[in-house]
Amino acid sequence: METRVLKTFIMAAEYENFRIVAEKLFVSQPAITFQIKQLEKELGVKLFSKIGRNIYLTEFGRLFYQEAKQMISQYDKSIETVNQYKQGYNKTIRIAISPMYADTILPSILHKYTKHFPDVELSIQVLESAEISPLIKNGEFDIGLSCLPGLTNVKTVKFHTEPVSLVCKHDGYDAESGPIIDALELLENNIVFSDNHPAYWDSLKELLKYKLPSLKFMKVNQTYATKRFVLEGIGVSFLPKSIINRELLEGRLMEVSVPFIEIPTASMYIIYKFEHQLESDFVSFISNYHYS
Repeated sequence: METRVLKTFIMAAEYENFRIVAEKLFVSQPAITFQIKQLEKELGVKLFSKIGRNIYLTEFGRLFYQEAKQMISQYDKSIETVNQYKQGYNKTIRIAISPMYADTILPSILHKYTKHFPDVELSIQVLESAEISPLIKNGEFDIGLSCLPGLTNVKTVKFHTEPVSLVCKHDGYDAESGPIIDALELLENNIVFSDNHPAYWDSLKELLKYKLPSLKFMKVNQTYATKRFVLEGIGVSFLPKSIINRELLEGRLMEVSVPFIEIPTASMYIIYKFEHQLESDFVSFISNYHYS
């Protein structure tokens, strides 16, 4: 049973129209009809019935359609595994990572991890932190790098904690000659971009509202977008230090001291379900990774 014929049958089952299948495969319609008849001959059962000019899947055809999809899926996975082996990979680790870390720690982690484990292929998907733990629990990913700790039935390791700073667009003055920026005045006279980090904003908003009831908040759920808005001078925000380090060094953003509240910190978590060798090695590598 050729995979080419199975793929033709799957398309025919989905379109229930041999002419459309022929057009999409750039072959003649009789060629499609011939492939289907050969498959029916091999199986010993009709896959399609014809009513007028229209074709429909038989009851067996509907059953075989599901089986054919599984066979092609397994074939594709096997080919991928073989190709990975030929490229020097013999293991794959599936990683879900929050957007914040994809923009900060991921490049340096990948660079060092692939040097230590050259035979491991990384499959990475960027997801919101709240989505990561359930997907680890369901087995769709092996490792999560998240702003939030994992839920029940998964393991969580906190591997980094960093300060959070109030930042605004740089005013152009140097540190010695520039005027002192008052945090209360800055917050009262600007939009405060909030909710860009899932862990600390609920408590931080409560602290700020208690001190400054008339604050104007605007929800922006991505740290990268928040930073862009602050750089444009549209408003201010509280961001983790790793997000703003470069802009602070380049003199594009300014940190402002906030003495009247205790600003929460931001943490990074590794989430995983199984302690297989692959996951254990990755967790150990990240736990000992010195990130700044």
